[in-house]
Amino acid sequence: MRIVIVGGGIAAVYIANTLMESAPESEILIVSDEKHPPYDRIHLCKLVEDCKCVDSIELELHSKVKLELDQKIISIDPAQKRVFSEHAAFHYDKLILATGSVPKTLFDISGIQNAATFRSQKDCEAIAKGMVGKNVIIVGAGPIALELLDTLMRSDAPQSITLLVRKNYLYSEVISREGLELIRGIFEADSRVSIRFGDQIVDKEVEGNVITKVLTKQGEIDNPFIIFGVGIDPNIPYARDLLECDKGILVDERMRTSDENIYCVGEAAQLRAGGFIAGRVKECTIQADVAIANLLGTESKIFKEEVSIDGLKVGSFLFADVTATDFNPKDPENETILITHGDRIDQYIVNNDRLKRFIGINTNIDLLALKRLIETDAPIDAAYLYSNRLMSEYGKLVCSCEGVHELELVEIIKENAVTSFAELKEHSKAGRTCGRCKQDICAIISATPVDPTEAARLKQERLDAATAAELTKVRARIDKYNSLHPKNQLNPENFHEALESFEMSREFNRWVSMITASMHLHPQFEGVVEEGVTQLNKIPIIWLELSDCTGNSEAFIKTSHPKVDDLILKYISLDYHELLMAASGDQSESALESILHNDSGKYVLIVEGAVPLGMDGKFLRIGPKGETGVDLLRRVAKNAAAVIAVGSCAYDGGVVAAAPNPTGAVGVAEALDRSDIINLPGCPTNPINIVGTLLQYIMFEEFPKLDSKNRPEWAYGFRVHDNCERRGHYDADEFVREWGDEGAKKGWCLFEMGCKGPYADLNCSLVKFNEGTSWPVQAGHGCFACGQGKIAFDQYANNRKLPEGENEH
Repeated sequence: MRIVIVGGGIAAVYIANTLMESAPESEILIVSDEKHPPYDRIHLCKLVEDCKCVDSIELELHSKVKLELDQKIISIDPAQKRVFSEHAAFHYDKLILATGSVPKTLFDISGIQNAATFRSQKDCEAIAKGMVGKNVIIVGAGPIALELLDTLMRSDAPQSITLLVRKNYLYSEVISREGLELIRGIFEADSRVSIRFGDQIVDKEVEGNVITKVLTKQGEIDNPFIIFGVGIDPNIPYARDLLECDKGILVDERMRTSDENIYCVGEAAQLRAGGFIAGRVKECTIQADVAIANLLGTESKIFKEEVSIDGLKVGSFLFADVTATDFNPKDPENETILITHGDRIDQYIVNNDRLKRFIGINTNIDLLALKRLIETDAPIDAAYLYSNRLMSEYGKLVCSCEGVHELELVEIIKENAVTSFAELKEHSKAGRTCGRCKQDICAIISATPVDPTEAARLKQERLDAATAAELTKVRARIDKYNSLHPKNQLNPENFHEALESFEMSREFNRWVSMITASMHLHPQFEGVVEEGVTQLNKIPIIWLELSDCTGNSEAFIKTSHPKVDDLILKYISLDYHELLMAASGDQSESALESILHNDSGKYVLIVEGAVPLGMDGKFLRIGPKGETGVDLLRRVAKNAAAVIAVGSCAYDGGVVAAAPNPTGAVGVAEALDRSDIINLPGCPTNPINIVGTLLQYIMFEEFPKLDSKNRPEWAYGFRVHDNCERRGHYDADEFVREWGDEGAKKGWCLFEMGCKGPYADLNCSLVKFNEGTSWPVQAGHGCFACGQGKIAFDQYANNRKLPEGENEH
């Protein structure tokens, strides 16, 4: 399944990473209008201080998630399941919209040099550059405006900073007078800062593209630089004509839009029931979890608001906010309980003896305890709040999403010698849900003394222990096969004698290293991989050939100059192979029946070729009794320990099933009506992929991790195009236009000549053929995506360029 996520913020990355954990077989693509990889917008203030440090707030993204940058989506075609940017089209099976919001301004600032919003890396660059020597005006009183004010105060660049507040409060209308004065006093302690309540811009003077003077209700400000922080609107212009929308894209409680294949989360989504639009990162991630559960069908989940814990990211003071989902700031029944001590203020808002909100400035109250108090909705006595201060013995709450306090983090850091945010992942999820506290956690890690030698020792010790445990398991599984007694009497000594006789010992060592890397195993596994190879003959294997050209068998039965792969595959206990045993006649059939009887439930069935179903399977008859191919397959597959479909024909019919498919040929999985068939498509399949899959089985007693098409990810988790040696020419727009032209001589990209590498998922360009010597594209022939099955023969091989509309990324 291909899931496309539109958006480049925290929600998009959270969705992509969660999907990779929940459905690793899916193809996940993020399409973002940003030029930078997804970054943490919560910490944009850091970019104002140093606009070149965008890497420091870059979000951690799973390596298998594909990313398309600088692609602003302009429309959606739900019928064709495509989204369009100005330059490209992207196909999806499921679409998740996480496009967030756009900042409001009081007037059009496009083209104005000294006015900006505060929403992106580009905005931060404009602010950092434009505020130098200026009288900065911040318009707004909410969290964004206050956090930006705190940041600018730490810079010498502005000449003055004025906060224009249209009403008479900061942050929230319910904040106490004492809290308001404390915050104002902290900010205005900087002589450059002035907070003007009840003031707003009424006019401006403009020369060219520069605002030279701003006129407010209370005066004039010359030489200004204006930054708007007055609110946001859902960013949904691309969807208004195609999906049901109000302020945002309307969604049900499962985060599904008016189209069943399209979901929307975060600031772009608006619940049909009640009109709720998320304003906090935690709310966005909760919605993301709901959308993922319903999209994948893992559970029926609905969105419910939760008690929120929020605050300000400012260095001048600590600010915390805990709010009930049903809190109404205008409810006349609200009562405020205020507890002050020096510069600490605890403000409780109670309604009918229930706590509905808490605002704390420089507080040491346990915010999680307050959250639980609100969630229980139990009546409380005002005296309880005065006499029972819910102090946290673990210091301030650092991560509200995971409920982790400062002293708890310090303890984890010291005990495990953690020296980086990445190393903390193994021990705590703190900072990895919404990311709001990541910078705070990094600061705590930096400030906590850890012996670097001890940290390195513990890290290596954990790594060695994990590797040793896995190696022990693998060797135990290999020893298990030593106790088996197959009919094939070859032994490890025979194998090594054969290597020496063909002078292939060095080649074999290189081959072991190569296949270990191909299977994504640590180099320490090379020893057990070699042991596994020498035990491959312990697995009874039946190899059936149905409707095929014997190409996969031909790939490893040549004898004149055997390769390592040839020797290994010959060494495997092929107890029954129709092609190799054809001369044995009835004896071969007796051998088959013996295996089915004596090794029931132990043998592995490898099937090569398509399965004709036309005329009740009579297009293919095998053996002296004229048994149809499909009947033979069903009979042999019934008691097999595993069934592996080798080659594109066995995968889905391949070339045998190409239109008009007169024999009604299908793949093995369809013929058996089973979803557990291991598919190794290719024409032919690279022997390395066959051997590697069998090695995984003998070493780990299970088959490798599979993708949505039941193909081993280690072999089919790569797009041919992405690992092609000609890829650089594709990016440089250097194509072969005619066979034999200058581009062909220079080895340019073959896409214009019909290469289907961008549509093919296979490791040909990595492992190649003939002991890694070459592969079709290297030899000058375009890939036609044989590993994708019959579509390669019906469509890809017959069209130099695919029909219009098929060129999705």
